[in-house]
Amino acid sequence: MKSRFILVQLLTLSRIPMAMIFGLTLNFCDWSYGVLLFCLILLGLIEISDLLDGFSARKLGLVSEHGAMLDPYADSVSRLIVFWSMASATYNGTHYIIFFVPLVMALRDVTVAYSRIILTKHNRSVAAKRSGKIKAIVQGVGAFIILLGPVYWSFIGSWPRHVLSWIIIIATAASVVEYAASAISVSMEENRKS
Repeated sequence: MKSRFILVQLLTLSRIPMAMIFGLTLNFCDWSYGVLLFCLILLGLIEISDLLDGFSARKLGLVSEHGAMLDPYADSVSRLIVFWSMASATYNGTHYIIFFVPLVMALRDVTVAYSRIILTKHNRSVAAKRSGKIKAIVQGVGAFIILLGPVYWSFIGSWPRHVLSWIIIIATAASVVEYAASAISVSMEENRKS
């Protein structure tokens, strides 16, 4: 049982080194279809590991508070690395996304982390909210579309990178509202009781 638990945790944490390899490849290798394919495979593996770790934990009866905390940590760090990489990497002098994307992601993740601390302190659930899941889907799908940018930019221009960047920013910023509102509500409720 312990070895299965460790395997599920390693699956969760595998997103971080894969994201680091993605970032190094995107920023330090000259663009080619081979590099694009490698980065797409890494993105796919990152997303698959995110789906499989939770599924595996539930299937094997290994759901735990430790896993519930480790999963969003691995998600946040790996996505920040991926999107920071796309904000810093260029193709023919054009950045894949605007730099506000990883900044908004970082601010959102810090706010959600503190909201979860408040909720935990008051014995409330810190489970993922629906808005957080929508945000994850938008970021995941958006990453693939953005990474493919150099393939379609020559046909339609690079304007979609701005549109996709703002879609991700809006979905990311909107997802913080549900977590922060829960934390504020709990804090106000506790203050009224005191």
